[in-house]
Amino acid sequence: MTRLRIKTKLLLLSLGITAFCALSFFVIANYTLYRGGEYILEQSLNLGRESAEKSRTTLEDQTRLNLTQLVGIQAQTGNNFFNSVHMEVNTMSKFCKLLWETDGQSLGQYATDKNERELSHIYRLAPGVDKKVVQGEFMRLRTMGNVFKPYLFDNANLDSLFLGTQTGINILWPDTGGRANKPYDPRIRPWYKNTVARDGIGWTEIFKGASTSKLMIACSGPVRTREGELKGVIGITVTLDEMLKVISSQVKEVGYAFLLDKGGNVIAFPALGQEERIKDYGLGNLLETKNEELSNIVKKMVAGQNGFSRIRLNSGEKFIGFAPIKETGWSMAVVISAKTALKLADETKKYIMDYTLSKKERIISVIVDIQKYLMAFFIGVLLITILVAVKMSDKISKPILDLTQGVKKVGKGDLDLNFEIKTGDEIETLAEAFNTMTNDLKLYIKNLKETTAEKEKIQSELQVATKIQASMLPRIFPAFPERDEFDIFASMIPAREVGGDLFDFFFISENKFCFLIGDVSGKGVPASLFMIIAKTLIKNEALRGIPPEEIFTNVNNALCENNDESMFVTAFICIIDLETGRLDFANAGHNPPLQKIAFKGGTYDFMTPATGFVLGGMPDFSYVKESFVMAPGDIIFLYTDGVNEAMNPDYNEYTDLRLKALLSKEDTDDVNEIVELVNQDVKHFANDAEQSDDITILTFKYNGLKE
Repeated sequence: MTRLRIKTKLLLLSLGITAFCALSFFVIANYTLYRGGEYILEQSLNLGRESAEKSRTTLEDQTRLNLTQLVGIQAQTGNNFFNSVHMEVNTMSKFCKLLWETDGQSLGQYATDKNERELSHIYRLAPGVDKKVVQGEFMRLRTMGNVFKPYLFDNANLDSLFLGTQTGINILWPDTGGRANKPYDPRIRPWYKNTVARDGIGWTEIFKGASTSKLMIACSGPVRTREGELKGVIGITVTLDEMLKVISSQVKEVGYAFLLDKGGNVIAFPALGQEERIKDYGLGNLLETKNEELSNIVKKMVAGQNGFSRIRLNSGEKFIGFAPIKETGWSMAVVISAKTALKLADETKKYIMDYTLSKKERIISVIVDIQKYLMAFFIGVLLITILVAVKMSDKISKPILDLTQGVKKVGKGDLDLNFEIKTGDEIETLAEAFNTMTNDLKLYIKNLKETTAEKEKIQSELQVATKIQASMLPRIFPAFPERDEFDIFASMIPAREVGGDLFDFFFISENKFCFLIGDVSGKGVPASLFMIIAKTLIKNEALRGIPPEEIFTNVNNALCENNDESMFVTAFICIIDLETGRLDFANAGHNPPLQKIAFKGGTYDFMTPATGFVLGGMPDFSYVKESFVMAPGDIIFLYTDGVNEAMNPDYNEYTDLRLKALLSKEDTDDVNEIVELVNQDVKHFANDAEQSDDITILTFKYNGLKE
């Protein structure tokens, strides 16, 4: 493999970096320019769209406002018209009542002037009525035509005045060209019967005139005497054609209007007068339409609401404004074409978009020109870089080559070599560092020899300490083979050469046996020394035969004296009477043990002892003794927090729940197997993670006395 000189590498490196930077700049600039052009074009298009949409939205809002105002005005106009008709019918009803009450007296004041022509009328009788019998009544009532003649002629929207009596008379002003001799009974006509049933002035449903066959509606009211006797029904008719003129007076140029009654039926519509099918609305009752949007609008109209909606009908998109006519309880709607209303906005949008797109070619041309300038700049920078790189590589490479030769000599053991390089840059600093390195190497080699010797000495002493600590803990199992009343087994796996955990078991008397476990704060040599002291104190106090709570009280006070390092130990002690199985125990801040009660199925549960305070933490602390009786086959499992707090590489803890589940699952009463089983499971869980704390376990099984 051919090796390149450092000069060549420096030259290639500088050229490569420069070329890469220049090329990157060119690519980024070109891309940015291209994206910038696209962005400008896109923003221009968006601006055009937004302007057009805002124009369209503004015009639509204005249309909504104008249409709402227009339909409100038209509804008010219709309401005023119907209200005036209502008032006139009321006046006619009072006048007619007056005619009946005068019974023919003072008729001269209502007579027609001789120079004035009487208003034409149609006079009809119900079949079976004698004309002579009702002639007087007719002569009184006919004067009404001339009285209300001015109102009828001044209101071109009105069709006629009509009167029907309980005696069978029917008068219609003016003469509509119908046949006067045609039998006609007003009392059986819907307008008469509905008015009597209503017993008040109101509007009828749409009906076809008997004389003209025109579609019309009527405002009618009953005429009664002071005693309440019904004399007849009087009213005014309005044709739908004339009504349509009233409601469409201001919308002919922009659209059309229509009326709905309380039941959703079309009362007046541009095509209804010719009895043609309505293209956009279908049936006469719009509540039956299949168009869901239209159905929602009709429901609002029938409910008497004001509103504005945009809807798509068969003939295209429409704007519909609607308002109630309070006099009749009907609703009026004005419809205009959305296309017509928004025509100006659509034309404006098209103009803006066409203008924006026309600028696209100019923007692309400018981008291409800038790209050419960038290419020329890139080539110029590359040529200049080559010339500068050749010169600089010569200057830089020489001192580096000198240092390379010096390193080879140092590698061969020449630590007295020094360089004198004056370049005024990092190479000079490198030479000084090289000189410092050779001096430091000489010193380091000397110190390393001394440190290695010291470390070997400390390691040897730690091995001795490990053996001493191990010898102080019970390590011969089975511990008391001659005693069949119990089985006991314990183990400790220190996290370092020496540990801070402790366990112990011994006889206090012939039938009293003590076993305990503890965990010293901290690790290493200090913890191991404190452990030895605590273990010794506990055993000495226990051998005095005192109860467990006094043992902990005395040991706690002893450890608190001169405890400048503030170390402490958690511990759990048990004293069992092997004859009775009575177990006395006390807790000094240690983990609660697990207990297996044989007659309960062999599962393990945590004991719930009083917590107590740690030993060595607070003088004169009073500990609590607790007791229970063990039955043959019962097991006590003591452990330190190195078990339940063991961690795997993902920093997950082993946990008390996992420990309980493991012991309950495995069907074994052998104390050796129980300890080994837990140790193996903790090791498997840790999965080669570094052990952070000592792992100590003590298992005691009570067998009871032999029979």
